Amino acid sequence: SLQTPIDKDQALQVSESDLMSLARSLLQAWSDPLVVLSSSASTLPHPAQSTIFNKIQEMQQYSKSLKDGLDVLSSKMGSSAQAITSLPYRGGTNLGHDKITKLINFNFLLSCL
Repeated sequence: SLQTPIDKDQALQVSESDLMSLARSLLQAWSDPLVVLSSSASTLPHPAQSTIFNKIQEMQQYSKSLKDGLDVLSSKMGSSAQAITSLPYRGGTNLGHDKITKLINFNFLLSCL
């Protein structure tokens, strides 16, 4: 688990390099769930399936752009900013077999973003 500041005052006590490391770790933790959302969105039993799929694709692109930018910044900040805490995704790739279960699990995973 990641130790995150609980408020502004606590965040101000954390070094810039530790905050950078935290941001990069959080972003990395969501790469696998975004892949699951993307692959599931293409077959989602929902009337707005194509819109949902396109939005998930946009989120993946924005996430990659943010990662690339944070990588550049962290490389200029030193080794502690480059550290990433691994938080493996254990949710699996199957959101369910029936329509309701798929929608509920998709919504839950999406709400965690």
